[in-house]
Amino acid sequence: MNSEEREQRATLIQEFRYGVIAELTNQYLAWGEVRRLIKEKAERKYDIPYSKKNRITEACIKNWLKSFRKYGREGLMPKTRSDCGNCRNLKAEEVTELVKCLEERPELTATACLKKLQEQSKITSRLSTSSLSRLVVSLGMDRASRKQKVSKEKNLKFDFFYPLECVQSDDMHGFLVPDGKGKKRKAILMTFLDDATRRILYANFSFTERSLEFEAGIKHILKAHGKIRMLYTDYAEKKQMPKFIRFFFPGKEIAMKTSA
Repeated sequence: MNSEEREQRATLIQEFRYGVIAELTNQYLAWGEVRRLIKEKAERKYDIPYSKKNRITEACIKNWLKSFRKYGREGLMPKTRSDCGNCRNLKAEEVTELVKCLEERPELTATACLKKLQEQSKITSRLSTSSLSRLVVSLGMDRASRKQKVSKEKNLKFDFFYPLECVQSDDMHGFLVPDGKGKKRKAILMTFLDDATRRILYANFSFTERSLEFEAGIKHILKAHGKIRMLYTDYAEKKQMPKFIRFFFPGKEIAMKTSA
């Protein structure tokens, strides 16, 4: 849990506590009336933020009221440990080993990582499941966060940030339309898309997927936009493309990647 999340959590708890005692802060209420209201509030059920409990004791309500009268709303803020985010049961070097294991093995649970390190004698301290859970969450190393980070890193390998760094080409088979002789044929849309900007660099309908249509798209892009660093396509006749590029545009090198 980062500092922003801790602050948001503390604010929600503070607002809840104030909502419980707000009625009691009326300075014109007699003490007997205050005691009656406290007892009544202690008998209710609440949806308490970040707690499995649904009731509040009279003593707890009295303490909140006392803190409010002395410090105002700030007195209702939950207290945080001075060593928040640290684990008192593990040494600093043991925490480092645990974090390293969690980063290298995102598919493992924190418990599995701890057990593995204990078997290797890299961690000799004893740690309860609840303490381990709190430590992992405070470090932002829970299993869900680690798997999400790995997934994001994998996706970034296919993301490009500059125009023409990667151009992707694909075809879409459409509806039947009559050709010049009146014969119905399938219309095929060939499109070249810039990965970084998502801009369509070239698109054209035809009745074929032959290399001439593909070459026409590359020729248009090279003339209109300049050098392409990488071209990604599943085009079947891809081996002919580098020859075409070198013939029409000598000196221009394009990396070809295909899914075919």
